[in-house]
Amino acid sequence: MRRWDPVQDQWTRHQRRIAAAGAPEPSTAAVEGFEHYPRFYAKRRRGRTVDVASSFDVLVRSARGGWAAGTTVTATHRAPDGHPVVLEPGADDGAEGTCRSSRWVAQVPGGPVAEVVAALRTLRAFGADLAPGVQEGAAGGSWAERSQEAWLQGDVRPAVDGFRVECTLPAGHAGPCTARSQLGDVVWRWDPREQVVLDPADDDPAEGDGSAGGGPADG
Repeated sequence: MRRWDPVQDQWTRHQRRIAAAGAPEPSTAAVEGFEHYPRFYAKRRRGRTVDVASSFDVLVRSARGGWAAGTTVTATHRAPDGHPVVLEPGADDGAEGTCRSSRWVAQVPGGPVAEVVAALRTLRAFGADLAPGVQEGAAGGSWAERSQEAWLQGDVRPAVDGFRVECTLPAGHAGPCTARSQLGDVVWRWDPREQVVLDPADDDPAEGDGSAGGGPADG
């Protein structure tokens, strides 16, 4: 006879289906530098996050946000600043009227980001008049700009391996979020709704969305 579980016996059919499918792979699994970050799970419905947890088992057992048909569970990585590597618009404190979505950038040794950061540090050492931060057009005093400044100055905790960049496009813009380095030609692109970090040559943000679930479309 099956042992009675007072929590599991209250699960909805959709909740059981998601639990049976198992934890999804992070949509950011292929991003260089994110390999060793802990995972972060989000319950989403109609394009919005309704619950989050660092464990799939904890999330799937939670009743917060409900388990209506169409609810999905997505996986991403947790950045060294304690937040998901991709944050949706409204989670940052950027300038009013801009998108305000942000994403984490891990500085991979020898990569293009490392080259930009090294150039910025060198130019600063020689007194060059540069804008604050690494990216072009970051809102003054924003979380992303502070993160970039801390990285440039080396004022970070040992576990921190990069910084955040923020989208400078208007709020409600079409297409992926975008940020550009103030030196060189590095461009960062991401889809905050699908929690996907996009390669510059990738024009399909829906590919590999790292979600579990089914039913009606998520938005």
